[in-house]
Amino acid sequence: MQIRLPSTVFILVFLFFSCAEQKPQSSLKTSKDTTEDHSFFPVTEYIRGQLRETENLPVTPLKIITHNGKQDSIWMKKENIRPFAEPFLHPEIDTTNFKNLFSEKSFLDQTINAFTFSYDPIEKLPDTLQLKRWDVYIDPKKNMVKRIYIVKEINKNGILQTVQLTWKANQWCKITTITDQPGKQPDIKEELMKWDFSE
Repeated sequence: MQIRLPSTVFILVFLFFSCAEQKPQSSLKTSKDTTEDHSFFPVTEYIRGQLRETENLPVTPLKIITHNGKQDSIWMKKENIRPFAEPFLHPEIDTTNFKNLFSEKSFLDQTINAFTFSYDPIEKLPDTLQLKRWDVYIDPKKNMVKRIYIVKEINKNGILQTVQLTWKANQWCKITTITDQPGKQPDIKEELMKWDFSE
């Protein structure tokens, strides 16, 4: 099951194809150019669409938890799919909310065969904003999203947690939580929800 890109992103990909044909080397656009000329990829809207499809699939997703070297797994109920994916949905990642805070850089990464759209802070972010950066990877042949990667930082009672959110289109999503405490090794917990078992 595939979800096609919005027309604005399709146009971006088309333009990159044109550049790639003229220049064998991967090209990198400056933050200024892409921020002024283009809209950000609507990450949250895309993930909501993926969730709607996942909730309607005739399969039961498997949740795999890896923590402190131990692994456990459970079959998920349909009503638990959206709560699990809730960290992917907030804050709303789109042009309106973040164009003044983040810049977009785009390039063709031939090592992973994907157009990469990277979004990094323009300057120091507000302390209240947990979102730190994100990437969108697009298949250059199919013009479809391959993967989305989001990084958040959460301060819980003085303890810093880095949360890495990875969405593999039409296959799985993963939440990796890294907790740093002074004088201790980082505590790493990985939770993966998988609904495509073809791999």
